[in-house]
Amino acid sequence: MPNRYNDAAKERSSPAMDDVDPSKLAKLEAILYASGCPVSLTTLCSYLRLGSEKEASALISNLSDSYEEDGSAPEVRELPKNKAVLQLKAEYAKQARRFSMKPVLTKVPLRTLSFIAYHQPVLQKKVAEARGSHAYRHLRILEDMGLITREKKGRDTIVQTTPDFADYLDLSKERPRMRRQLRRIFKKLDLKELEK
Repeated sequence: MPNRYNDAAKERSSPAMDDVDPSKLAKLEAILYASGCPVSLTTLCSYLRLGSEKEASALISNLSDSYEEDGSAPEVRELPKNKAVLQLKAEYAKQARRFSMKPVLTKVPLRTLSFIAYHQPVLQKKVAEARGSHAYRHLRILEDMGLITREKKGRDTIVQTTPDFADYLDLSKERPRMRRQLRRIFKKLDLKELEK
């Protein structure tokens, strides 16, 4: 039976990749799979005991090529700001959504995230007024996932999305286009009240 990691390591033509450790590729894949969201190259270096982010980037590229050569539905991508993610290719996301056992983000925190994205930057108290007392718990979840930031400004806290937010929902990073895309999401989730 072919081994994705050994085959990928052998097919690299550069001398630096001739000695790719298949177990490191497998560990990289496991970390990206388990995280469910983008992981920084610094974190990967630490967990995989790599010497540099350049080495992590080479492993990511190697694993990405392996998925591409297999014609697999998942893909490994290196994102801006030195992060990597294992995700489904866009053309398979719709079919897979029906079978997803455990959504990473449930509907209620997603509504809170949508509100923030649409109105950002927004005061934390405005989020709580619009979304209710559970909004603070949602904000903690969203911040832990790296989808929002909260910044103290005097007595107020300003909330806004991170660049990972757009990658997570596959949205444009251009604000006008993102707002149009969010309106479509609102319609699907019946969130007309967020557009007010």
